[in-house]
Parts: sequence; structure tokens; C-alpha cells
Amino acid sequence: MHRRARLFLGVLAVVGAGSVAVELARSLPGLTDAPAVWLVVTAAVALLLFSPVTVGRRDRANHMTFGETAAVLAFAALPPAAAALSCGAAATVLVLSLRTRAENRLFNAASTFTAAAAGALTAAALQAAQVPTLVAAAAAAVVLGTLSHLQVVTVLSLDRGRLIEGLGTGLRQLAVVEAAGVALGLVLAPVLLRDPAGAWRLLPLLLVLAVLSRRHSRLGSERDLLDALAEATADLHSSLRQDQVLDALHAHAARLLPGSEVALQADPPLPSQVGEAVEDGALWLVARSGAGQVGVPAEQRVLSGLAAAARRALDNARLHRTVEEQARTDALTGLPNRGALLRHLDRELARTRRHGGHLALAFLDLDGFKRVNDLHGHEAGDAVLVELAARLRGEVRAEDLVARLAGDEFCVVLADVTDRAQAGTLAEELRGRLDTELGARGIGVSIGVALAPDDGADTDALLHAADLAMYADKAARCSPGGPRSLRDGMPAEER
Repeated sequence: MHRRARLFLGVLAVVGAGSVAVELARSLPGLTDAPAVWLVVTAAVALLLFSPVTVGRRDRANHMTFGETAAVLAFAALPPAAAALSCGAAATVLVLSLRTRAENRLFNAASTFTAAAAGALTAAALQAAQVPTLVAAAAAAVVLGTLSHLQVVTVLSLDRGRLIEGLGTGLRQLAVVEAAGVALGLVLAPVLLRDPAGAWRLLPLLLVLAVLSRRHSRLGSERDLLDALAEATADLHSSLRQDQVLDALHAHAARLLPGSEVALQADPPLPSQVGEAVEDGALWLVARSGAGQVGVPAEQRVLSGLAAAARRALDNARLHRTVEEQARTDALTGLPNRGALLRHLDRELARTRRHGGHLALAFLDLDGFKRVNDLHGHEAGDAVLVELAARLRGEVRAEDLVARLAGDEFCVVLADVTDRAQAGTLAEELRGRLDTELGARGIGVSIGVALAPDDGADTDALLHAADLAMYADKAARCSPGGPRSLRDGMPAEER
């Protein structure tokens, strides 16, 4: 809770404590004269407060009680101070039965006593003006309910640093619930006014109401929870990357368990937490125990459902990544395949067009490779290709890309070269090291270099130019004059 909200809570606690003292002092004489009536009315108020009313569904649901009905009954049957004390005492019993943080319980108790004191002042003022008892009781109930809601809005806004969302909708729902609660209270209040001592006859009816409404509320919460878990599961399974799955998992858990300090962590949950393993004990989804609005069992159920869905979604994401890698990786050498090369060239050429500069493509073809296959078999040929792939990875710069095009053809994308001379120098150095390592097996390397955008501004043109340059280099290596320098590029007549 933010310091602003804590300060407001402190002021509210002081006001609430003062209200209790005043109510006790003013109602004590009446309580000693007719304690049974006060106890029966307080019991009726408590049963009504234990009867939840849910307005709206899912994220827009507001969980309320028959508080206005209880207030009308209390202010109709008892003197204002005794009625306020009755409402405050019943609400305190309800608050203490909930498993929430101590500061939440303190706020609920203090705000109820403060609002009840305001209702008592309203009732006393109206009764002094000879206003009918039921009208004064209804007005006091409206003041009590409205002030209670405003206190909740205030503390939440102070805690978040902004006005809470959906305030208008909440106020409209509050008006409907208050009107219905006051109307019900006005229907039941005459029973108490006719025979306050016989008010206990209402208690069985109110007990049934409390049981049924709590059951209905619990079933509604379960239904909403299952719907929310189904939506979260669908969202998790729509995420195709592991980081997306984990981000969605945390977001859904935080939404379904508001204020519960949901976290993804490597360690198992502490005694003050509940949690579920997401990845074989290596990752846990945890929340602070008892912070959920629907109780600890529901917290555990939310975490269990989300963790199970996340485990399946993570498996799917890993499978998707494996399939993607297989689709862009050469199975034999582990290098990017032709498709991955073409996509990389498209991106690099687009970057070159935006920012200027040059990009070079070196096209490599093995000389004498067919002889290795013919003499030693395809397994030996595959071993040569795997070794060449490993050599190429180790020889190129970190910013360059090595790919296997097909068969014994490889390509190296040389990024950020200054000109044709630098690209040729890099290719010459690469061939020199490869000839030294493969020459003992009778294998040579022909290389053709094409420069973008000079030799081709798109992928197909650049690949074609590098292919032609490679065949020109192969022909030159077989000619009496030996290979030409790659620094000079492709002969003009072959461009």
C-alpha cells in the first residue's frame, strides 16, 4: 500500500475509533435496558452482511452485500447510536472472518464504523425534525452505503496514484444495489417496528438467505473462474514463443489474483505463498497465500490451472521452435539452408538500400568433391561437408553468415564491406585457409564474389552474379595461367 493510502488509513482508523467510543457512550444506557433487542438486530444485520450479492460478471463484477437492507432494519429498530454500533459490530465480525491482509481488515472495520457514525448523525437529525422513522432509516442507510463506497474509491485511488477505472459504472451499480437494498429494508422494517422483541423470528429467514446467496455467489465465482481459465488457456496456446507464453502466464495470473503479488521464480513457494511448478521445478508460479478475493483454495486452483496450461503451451512453443529451426537449417551441416539464406539476403539488401554501403556474397563450390564420393562413398563425402561447414563457421567474422546452398555449394554473406577490393581480400584469405586444410584430400575451393548493389540490387540478381563469378574462378583455376585474383571481381564480359 502506498504511503498516501496508509496515511488515509491512519486517519480513518482514528476517526473510526472515535466513532466507536461515541457510539458506545451514547448507546450504552439503551443497551442495558434492552440488550436482547440489540443482540437480535445485530444478528440480523450480520446475516444480511454475510449474504453476498454479485452485480455484473467476470472482470466487471462487483461483490456487494445486503448492507443497505441491514442498515434500514438497524436504524428503524434501534436508536441511531445503537444502530451504528450494531452495524459496525456486525461488519467487524464479517471482516475478521475473511483471510485478507491486516491493513485490509483495519480499513474495512474503520470505514464501516465511520460510515455508520455518519448514518447515525443523519438519522438523529431527521428524527429530531420529526421525520418518520422509516424515512430517516432509509436516508441513514443511503448515507452509510454511499460513504462506504467513497472511502473505498478514495483509498484505491490514493494507492494507485490515479482515479480508479470504471468509477462511473461502479456508481451506477451502487445506485441500483442501494435502491434495491433500501426497498427490501423498508419491506422488512415494519416487522421489527411492530414487535422489536420478536425480531428473532426473522433470523431463520435471514439465515436461509445468507446460505443460499453465498452458495449462489460461490457458484457464480466458480463459473467465472472457469471461463477466465479457459480464455487464459486459449491465449497461452496462441503464443508461439516461450517468452510470450511466460509473459501471458504472469499477466493472466495477476489479473485473476489481483493484489496477490504473483511472480515467476526459480525457487519453490515460501510458507506464506502458494505455488505450482511450471517447468519441472525449475520455474514456479507463486502468489501470496490468502490474498485472493475468493479464498485460498481458489488461489491454488487458479495457479494449478494456469501452470498446467502453461506447461502444454511451453511444450508447443518448443516444438514450434524446433520445426522452425528445421525449416531453416540444413540437416547435415547445421548451417542455415537456402531458404534462410535468401531471407537473410533480403533483409541485408533492404538495410543496405536504407543506409548505404556495400554487401558482398561469396559463392563457394568444392573442386574434386565428386571424386571423394566415388572413391570413398557418400559417408566420406558427408564428413567433408560437415568439416567444411565447421571450418567456415570458424573462419568468417561474427557479422557474416555462412549457409549451405545445395550439394557442395556454400555461400558466405559478407556484411558491411567497403568496396570490391575488401570483399575480394576476405574471400582470398578464406580460400587460402580452406585450401591448406582440404588440399591434402585433393579438394579445392572455387569462389565467386558479387558486390551489392554494383553486381545486383536484389537477391536473385546477386546470387546469379556470384554463381557466374564462381564458375569464372573455377575455369581460371583450371587454365594454364592459374586462378585470377578475387579482388578484381567478375570479368566484364561475364557480368
